[in-house]
Amino acid sequence: MRSREDETLLAGRIRDLARRAEQNGYVTHTGFLSLSEQSCAMSVLAEPGIPQGGGRYVLYGGMPDADRKVLFFLPAYMDEEELIEQEQSGEGIMACLKIEVRGTGFAKEIGHRDCLGALMHLGIERDQIGDILLEKDGFCAWVFVLASMAEFICRELVTIGRAHVDIQFVSPSACTARPVLVPRSGSIASVRIDSLLAMVFHISRSAAQELVGREEVFVDGRTVSSSSYVPAVGSRISVRGHGKFIYEGEEKTTKKGRIFVRTSVFS
Repeated sequence: MRSREDETLLAGRIRDLARRAEQNGYVTHTGFLSLSEQSCAMSVLAEPGIPQGGGRYVLYGGMPDADRKVLFFLPAYMDEEELIEQEQSGEGIMACLKIEVRGTGFAKEIGHRDCLGALMHLGIERDQIGDILLEKDGFCAWVFVLASMAEFICRELVTIGRAHVDIQFVSPSACTARPVLVPRSGSIASVRIDSLLAMVFHISRSAAQELVGREEVFVDGRTVSSSSYVPAVGSRISVRGHGKFIYEGEEKTTKKGRIFVRTSVFS
């Protein structure tokens, strides 16, 4: 959970970026925001009188299913489609690094934590790093970063864990890795967020309610504050430390009132 001081600083930063985009007529942006930071940002943008860069802002992380996203404020001459096209081509503010383990026959596989730890060991701040995607074989990772850090990383990062690596600076559109969705169905008493979390992650209802109370549950990037919240079909639900899934809707209701629901869990 972010501290009140962190939220206040982020809120002030967002107001300033929105104002600069509108007054000066150029794109402004944050670094990569976590889900809780995105939720905070959406609350700030809902405030009356907040300028939104010609009336538009975009959350984008380099690919459609990104968790960590940059908040862009657009000038009047640019729309969302133009911004995304620019970012995908590698001509924007974000880049993608393709990291491959050298000599895979004798090397150790690398994981998400290995990659993140190695990058932060170089002194790179967390908001300069976006999503990290791994290929199934464990010998290749795709890392979204701010383009301003890409050259430094390519030069300085030579090992991840005990593996020697080679790095290519590529455009975000070059990333071929995609999250794997695994279908998961089950019966619940009601379509409340705590019931869904208990079914998907195999935890108790009380444990699910504790996650909500600690503000660790997000639906479409917004913090859920009530265990009785009912998500809409198609909602993307993320839980810090557990994972994320898409709520696909109800299948049927039994004679005893139990509801069978479908979800797709990100593997």
